[in-house]
Amino acid sequence: MQNELLNWFYQNKRDLPWRHGRSPYRVWVSEIMLQQTQVKTVIPYYKKWIKKYPTLKSFKESNFDDVIKIWEGLGYYSRCQNMFNAAKLIKSSFPNDYDDLIKLPGIGDYTAKTILAIAFKKNFVGVDTNLERIGYRILGLKTKTKRNHNRVIRFLEENQCTENPGDYNEALMDLGSSLCKASITYCNRCPLKNICKAYTYSSPTLYPTPKVSKKISIYDIAISVIEYQNKVLIMKRQNTKFLSGLWEFPGGKIEKNETAIQSIIREVKEETNLSISNPVFLGNITHKYSHFGVNISLFISFPKSIKSINIDQEYKWIKINDILNYPLPKANHKMLDILKKLD
Repeated sequence: MQNELLNWFYQNKRDLPWRHGRSPYRVWVSEIMLQQTQVKTVIPYYKKWIKKYPTLKSFKESNFDDVIKIWEGLGYYSRCQNMFNAAKLIKSSFPNDYDDLIKLPGIGDYTAKTILAIAFKKNFVGVDTNLERIGYRILGLKTKTKRNHNRVIRFLEENQCTENPGDYNEALMDLGSSLCKASITYCNRCPLKNICKAYTYSSPTLYPTPKVSKKISIYDIAISVIEYQNKVLIMKRQNTKFLSGLWEFPGGKIEKNETAIQSIIREVKEETNLSISNPVFLGNITHKYSHFGVNISLFISFPKSIKSINIDQEYKWIKINDILNYPLPKANHKMLDILKKLD
């Protein structure tokens, strides 16, 4: 298995920026960015990150507001927070021991083993969904169980290439992303088809049995741009796992039996203690996150006075043209597209 897989890899491997200079720091950054995010999405973010923070030392000395601005738009912002926290915990050199790595925020079993294999050439296999899928198909296992998962891990570890463990890990990654995909396979080009039971059965996409996707919840949200003396109010999300550290306009969920206008008047009062009347409806936005979606009604409001303002979180009054200097959730960028078309 090793020879066939690695020969294929050396002829077909993807030219990815994090494969140029495999320092532990760079492998770590790329692996965290790649969690639940497509390679093509990560590439420009990784390049921008490494240009700004080329070493672990430069990252450790960074400011979180600058860091999250670079991360803006990549999603799953807790990853960025965990990296920032982890960097502060690393004393001098990057840990090269599994038990030390697994203690760092944001590093789980897969990430620790992948870093050790690629950056330190240690005999580990980081098994993510791609590698798990390949193992299930080769072994002809249909049902996802803990026992079958352990069989897959044992099989992949037993076939690890001790001389080039990093290449072995990346070869399986590339195989899963290019030929052995979840919903389509290119078996005639696969270097492992001769040992693959799912190929023998002519039905690889049935291994493992696909999950039935769940219908996600959609929430109705009312948001208002509050403008006063040619400046707008933005507030920083804090003490929350979701989108923590990003800036946004005030607003929130529309309650049952409440109109969007009633909701935004209430939300603005609750969040800022400002009283607004006659908010102007600007447009509607839909946006999907990983586990839910939002349907946003966007308003603009012009309070006569802001003397009563009282906000528990960090906030600023800024020129609307300066807003891109602040890290924003993706949905807010859609709001900016509406604002750009205002007279």
